[in-house]
Amino acid sequence: MSDVLFQLDLLLFRAINHGMSNPVFDAVMPVVTSFRWWAPVFAVGMAWLLIRGQRRGRWCAAFMVLVIAFADPLTNRVVKPIVQRERPCRQLTEVLLRIPCADGPSFPSSHAVNMAAVAVVLVWFYRRGWWAWVLAAGMVGFSRVYVGVHYPSDVLCGWVLGGTIGAATVGTVRWWIERRSATSGWKRRLRWW
Repeated sequence: MSDVLFQLDLLLFRAINHGMSNPVFDAVMPVVTSFRWWAPVFAVGMAWLLIRGQRRGRWCAAFMVLVIAFADPLTNRVVKPIVQRERPCRQLTEVLLRIPCADGPSFPSSHAVNMAAVAVVLVWFYRRGWWAWVLAAGMVGFSRVYVGVHYPSDVLCGWVLGGTIGAATVGTVRWWIERRSATSGWKRRLRWW
């Protein structure tokens, strides 16, 4: 990363980690960033999609599993080991660290990648709630910087990567199903919902 971009990243990091510091965010952001909080939310959401969501919900649940199964290993086993960027909580001395500093490289934020990929799938299947899915991904990304474990560029690039993975997965599978259904006469049976 060039020196100018790193200085900009550092400036944004300090503006969020220090400049936006307040007691409400200090209490809320460690919860928002925690997998322990999101795991039951996802479990309940997946159960609802599978049980009550009918065909659309089952397709949506399948796509969510598919994008996470692709995005998470790609981020943690391929991109992070190649880039090897140190986390701000290990590299900087003046970080306001609000959760324990995680092990492993910083770039990109896997939280941001996974949430963006899931948000794209949810927007695709449930457009009316687009603002909720985008807000959830945005809050998680922001929380990663606020608690001191990621630079803003880790999150921004994570959103781009996750959004691309989500859109590419939905688009590719949809293209394959529509192509298959056009050649086999299964069009009605393979409708999305």
